[in-house]
Amino acid sequence: MSDLTINISRLSEGAHQYDFDAEPKDLELDTRFTDRVIIHVLLEKTGSQMHLRADLRTNGRFECDRCLDDFQSSLSTHYEIVYLTEDGSGHDTTESEVQYLSPDATTIDLGDDVRQFLLLAVPQKLLCNDDCLGLCPSCGVNKNKVSCRCGEKSADPRWEVLKKLSLN
Repeated sequence: MSDLTINISRLSEGAHQYDFDAEPKDLELDTRFTDRVIIHVLLEKTGSQMHLRADLRTNGRFECDRCLDDFQSSLSTHYEIVYLTEDGSGHDTTESEVQYLSPDATTIDLGDDVRQFLLLAVPQKLLCNDDCLGLCPSCGVNKNKVSCRCGEKSADPRWEVLKKLSLN
């Protein structure tokens, strides 16, 4: 059980707000995550269900996919989960993930969900900036830092046949 638990044993109906922060290592996040994770939670209880909305923020150090330089980036994400007791029914699940709790559950542990949603928030294509020029495919220099003349060289003459095909 992580430190990101909410005691629901005597939770009254209505809206409840919680604020947490955690070290990335406590959430089993890898070393790319460099700053504390800030978590703001709104939990609304009605009858046998609870609707949780969580906003997550942190920073990370990543490697650019184009130029291979390290860069710092902030990450933020939002998720929603509906908790139902195993005997609960009749909830529309089109907008939220649903998790079932046993009727004798006394706490909700947010640790795994926070970790998973933060990992999903990392972009698939990591770029230091949108205009990153990347590495020169010929000489390997970082084109953001150094200009090279490799692009001015004439192309291999064997490719000329393909150029003619694409022009037709």
